[in-house]
Amino acid sequence: MEQSNTSTVSFDNEMLFVVDENDQVLGYEDKISCHSGAGILHRAFSIFIFNSQGQLLLQKRSDQKLLWPHFWSNSCCSHPRKNEWLERSTLRRLREELG
Repeated sequence: MEQSNTSTVSFDNEMLFVVDENDQVLGYEDKISCHSGAGILHRAFSIFIFNSQGQLLLQKRSDQKLLWPHFWSNSCCSHPRKNEWLERSTLRRLREELG
């Protein structure tokens, strides 16, 4: 497997999809606002990767992360970008995170 992209930056000013409880887009808000205080409901995805023995690949979050630094997390997670299909978002993020 290739090395992960260590130069990947968390774009805190990235605009996220703000949604209602039915995943209907209400507008856009920056990542920091979506994750501040009580938070704002927004689109996100989590990917869980299992090997053939059923073992789950986990990652330990960086101490530089704003949310949950040093916590163990799923294999990969992120947010779809404006004008980006979910499948493309997940493939992009998997390449950035895992190589």
